[in-house]
Amino acid sequence: MASPMRNRRNIFHSEKEDKNVIKDVDSGRKGRVEHHVLGYYRRVHDALQDGFEEDEQREGFFQNVFKQTEEQEVKLCQNQTISRILEEILPMGNSTQIFIFFKGLLSDVETVMYDRFGAHVLQTTLSLALQFIAKKEKTEAYSALILTLSQMIVNQLESVAFDTYASHVLRTLLQVLGGLQVAERITRSKLSREQQQRDLLEETKVVLDARPEEFINELKSLKNGLMKSNQVEDFIYSPSASPVLAVLLLVLQKTDQELCMKTCRKLIKKCGLKEYNGEAKSSLPEVLTDPTSSHLLETIFDVASEDLIKELLVSSFHGNLLKLAKSPVANFVLQRLIARMGKIGQLDQMVSELGEGFESILAVNHTGVLLQLSEACYLCPANQETFLEYVLRALHCYEPEERQAKCIVLIASLEKYEDLFPEEDEDEKKQDQQSGFSQVKLHGSLLLQNLLKFQNKRIVVNGFLSLTSSDLKTIACQPAGSYLLEHFMAVERIKDKKKEQLLTTMKEHLHAICCNKNGSRAMESIFKMSSMKIKTLIASELSKRETQLHSDRFGSYVHRTCQLSQFRHRRDAWTSFMNKDDKKRKLFADVIGEEVKSSSPGESSKRQKKRKRKE
Repeated sequence: MASPMRNRRNIFHSEKEDKNVIKDVDSGRKGRVEHHVLGYYRRVHDALQDGFEEDEQREGFFQNVFKQTEEQEVKLCQNQTISRILEEILPMGNSTQIFIFFKGLLSDVETVMYDRFGAHVLQTTLSLALQFIAKKEKTEAYSALILTLSQMIVNQLESVAFDTYASHVLRTLLQVLGGLQVAERITRSKLSREQQQRDLLEETKVVLDARPEEFINELKSLKNGLMKSNQVEDFIYSPSASPVLAVLLLVLQKTDQELCMKTCRKLIKKCGLKEYNGEAKSSLPEVLTDPTSSHLLETIFDVASEDLIKELLVSSFHGNLLKLAKSPVANFVLQRLIARMGKIGQLDQMVSELGEGFESILAVNHTGVLLQLSEACYLCPANQETFLEYVLRALHCYEPEERQAKCIVLIASLEKYEDLFPEEDEDEKKQDQQSGFSQVKLHGSLLLQNLLKFQNKRIVVNGFLSLTSSDLKTIACQPAGSYLLEHFMAVERIKDKKKEQLLTTMKEHLHAICCNKNGSRAMESIFKMSSMKIKTLIASELSKRETQLHSDRFGSYVHRTCQLSQFRHRRDAWTSFMNKDDKKRKLFADVIGEEVKSSSPGESSKRQKKRKRKE
């Protein structure tokens, strides 16, 4: 147990926090507890943070804590502070302790699952129950409790589905009966995801391979209850019930494909998509423009069979794709449809129909549509050249051909040629054109990264080699641009000679780039991945201003990575060290695979967003 001194110290909290507790107690709000009880659980939390020196001490601590919760489960989990502490404690309990706690919650399950804080505790307990069943610990006992909860929910299914908090319990129950965990972007609210201090589950994960027959039947019972409800159409548009249907589809996709397809077809029919005739109506159907129902449609596109997707494309979407692309909500549905068609390998009609309207799509700033289409074209090489032509035409740099040399700054900024290069006199045209290029947009950077993965990248590579030193500095010193530059240098199918040419152009501003936060990170990465010849080229240029680089906050990182002091004074030792470092990197790459090779176009976006969150 924590020392007396530690406990005494942890009793004291901020005055503001204490006032809030008193206010909760005095207001008569449900979930109120005595001050000494709240203080006890706060000390429990502090003890958890401090850790335990011995396993025996830890075991005794949890035995005491779970003993204190017995017959108090419902009341405790309704308190905001204690409920969060319970969610920390529960994963550390053994099968017996969690079973007793679960049973206590079921003594008044309606109060718990409709409660703002109790619902979260019940979700955590349900997930733990599934894990113990997977470990074959108290399988029958836990199964009985789960089935009891399910039957209680079936009797009030519509009420549960529409409730903000109880619907989350239903989502978790569907996963437990399916023996899996669904991606948390579906199961958790946006606020809940933002508050998580851990990495979120991004893909469905199977927890229990062999499910009890009772689980299979109970899942079907819940599915029938939801789909046969008179309010199923209302479910589709409900912020609480719609995610329940999405979880149901994801669970059925893994457990019963045939039933999943039947459910998809029924939901599509209820949405009225098949009856939609875009040519006869000027507006899109509500299911595509409503923020809630559109998310459900995205899930349907994820789980539906190829035949159903093709059927939907022909009956409801062809001829209407541009309408979808320009809609503030429906464009996200379109992006999911594009992604699915890319995996199926049939993009011809989508590329031609959308390509004609790229300029109008850019005008409403729905650049995600172009980005998603570029990722799909990566999987369908036959459409790559057509896609690139449409992009260049939309930015007014396909014709005349000399404009193609400016394609990088135009795509990176997602601006038209006339916006960055105003018309000039003939005498001025003979001189180097000075562009108004000053910003690299995230989607512009990601679009160029995808274009560099295309089979024929001649226009894009030549565009990079046509960049001025100032343009390269602008790109390297911006968050999205620095990743773009790094990606260019990482593409193996681009010859080292062209990479050297790009770095030679950068020479004028190389020191300034290395002294920039984003440029420094990019140059470190470029140096590590480069050939010995390029390493020498970089080190040779930077060593001219070694002292200034070493004294700069960000430049010092590059100075250390490039080993500039050794480069200047002990060149042979530097060369030997770098050669050994290269061999280690190549050996490591052979074992795990290069990240650039193995990553799909969308993964670079995730890495950049993750880095942004950390910063």
